[in-house]
Amino acid sequence: MNRKYTSNLSFIDMLFNVLIGFVMLFIIAFLMINPITKKNDIPSKAEFMLILEWDSMSVDDIDVWIKSETGHPVSFKLKNVGYWHLDRDDLGTSNDITMIDGQPVVLRSNREIATMRGVQPGDTFVNVHIYSKRDAGPTKFTVTLIDVNPYKEVYVIEHIAEEQNQRFVLPAFTVDSDGRITDVFTHDEIFAAQRPVTEMNWGGRN
Repeated sequence: MNRKYTSNLSFIDMLFNVLIGFVMLFIIAFLMINPITKKNDIPSKAEFMLILEWDSMSVDDIDVWIKSETGHPVSFKLKNVGYWHLDRDDLGTSNDITMIDGQPVVLRSNREIATMRGVQPGDTFVNVHIYSKRDAGPTKFTVTLIDVNPYKEVYVIEHIAEEQNQRFVLPAFTVDSDGRITDVFTHDEIFAAQRPVTEMNWGGRN
């Protein structure tokens, strides 16, 4: 008597194809639930960064001031002008305490960072002002200008703060319409704290 041989391969192939179909339907449904992020939802990237740093244990309060062709300078008094933003106003050690899990934690860092978050053609001028000099001796500070795209340190400059209300003039730079720095030059424009600090009614600072 002849025996008939059967195979389950065709049935397995069918199950496999059905499984692939379910997987594809799941992927399509997931994409519809989570649409691709719109361009407007992407945070603005920085074109340039200006970083002011000094001794992390210093109690001095040092400020960066930036002025472009839009007019008003960016500083702790006015943190957003045009594309320029002052991301942090550092007061020395007095604002190094932060709360983590309900507990105060000291983060030793004296740094102010300003960013240009779009292409703003024209000249940009930089000053540094010694708002408060509490350290007994001199304090060294560093100013770094960074071109972000692609990353490049345009300049790194050090100065010594010796007394309150000192003002320092840093090199200015020119940005073209393509977002490239075409020139770095010295100047004598002083706009940081043009009146004595005691005459200013800015408030909210130590």
